[in-house]
Amino acid sequence: MTNQFLAIIYYYRNFALSSFGINLLLLITNSSNLGYVLITKLFLTFILLYIVSNTDKTKGLFLYKKLNISNFKLFGLLYTIDAIISICFFSLINPFL
Repeated sequence: MTNQFLAIIYYYRNFALSSFGINLLLLITNSSNLGYVLITKLFLTFILLYIVSNTDKTKGLFLYKKLNISNFKLFGLLYTIDAIISICFFSLINPFL
């Protein structure tokens, strides 16, 4: 289980910068409602899951298949990690706005 979690964290680091950019974009557009942020991130996660599942990008997921991590589990945990980071980010920034 630890190897699976570390592999998911390793996969998340590819999306960390874009996730932070989306957080900043939502902050700039004054959409700092946590519900709106989480729904936006969930929608973007489903789009990413669709893209990875239906294109030739599935070759990059070979390591995760070998570790018995399904696409749904991988992207579900990616969303959970991203949601926790987003909640912390907006909880820290909102008092200053």
